[in-house]
Amino acid sequence: MTVAPKEHRTPIATLRVVSPQLIEIHYDEGCMFRADAVAEVQAKRRELMGNRPYATLTIIREDVDYNLDTMSRDQGKADHAESQVMASAVVVGASMIEMLTRLYLSYYPQLQRTLVTQDEAVARAWLAEKVKAGPANAG
Repeated sequence: MTVAPKEHRTPIATLRVVSPQLIEIHYDEGCMFRADAVAEVQAKRRELMGNRPYATLTIIREDVDYNLDTMSRDQGKADHAESQVMASAVVVGASMIEMLTRLYLSYYPQLQRTLVTQDEAVARAWLAEKVKAGPANAG
């Protein structure tokens, strides 16, 4: 089954449903990560992907900024009860963003496998492998 990519906007990101098993989240250049704005992105992701297994590719550009309230809240908490996320890859545009992302994930471990990298090709290949393996073998 082929799915036409569908794009959806939030104030800080574009979400693209690439296939039934993959959603991409592209954060805007120069955006400010605030807890409420990131929560809106996560809610839209859950709404779009529904109750089926899927993977996420998140692109965070080098010029984004973080409000401290973003780091003090588990943005994935709503997924913990019945998570359908098989794997998440985060592509970061700068070393500082990579450090903050890794710090966040150390405070709020995710149920799914995660990869943080500055290389988008590596992230896409890793996710393709996880999606191909399926939900039982993604972790």
